[in-house]
Amino acid sequence: MTAPATISDADLLDEVLRCYKPHCRYLTSAAVERDGDVVRGKGIMRIPESCYIDDTGHLNSVEVGICFNQLLYQVIATIVRDGLAPEFSDWTMEDFWRRQLPDVLIARFACEFRRPIDAREFHFELTVGQVQRRRLRPDADPLVSLDTTFRCWDDRGGACSGAVRVAIVGS
Repeated sequence: MTAPATISDADLLDEVLRCYKPHCRYLTSAAVERDGDVVRGKGIMRIPESCYIDDTGHLNSVEVGICFNQLLYQVIATIVRDGLAPEFSDWTMEDFWRRQLPDVLIARFACEFRRPIDAREFHFELTVGQVQRRRLRPDADPLVSLDTTFRCWDDRGGACSGAVRVAIVGS
């Protein structure tokens, strides 16, 4: 019996972004690594044209949210594929694909812009600090919560950062 082929990072990214409209696939490349208890995703984002508003000349918080989701999905898919966090040890890639849209929720989102960022190309880094499997109530299904931080920057000194609590519900 042969082992199943491992999906490459580029192929994984294509699959992760499949749920987005083609003109809203902002994450063009990504790398995910584990360093001790921290999992970090780094990506290049390109937004040639906003999907919902005339050109503002800079990245805005709506697009930051979309970019965060795209890199988050890539990070979670990589965690599942590569076994990077014990809280996902019982997940298969099929579980991830089934749960990607309905079960991954942003529970809290905070973003602070320090300088405008050129949305045509910028860097996005997402760090997963704490991962917990827990129950909100004794009679509730377990959920996985992720405490994350992110930062974005461009080559002109644009910068923003934030913190996001993610809840993965369902079973």
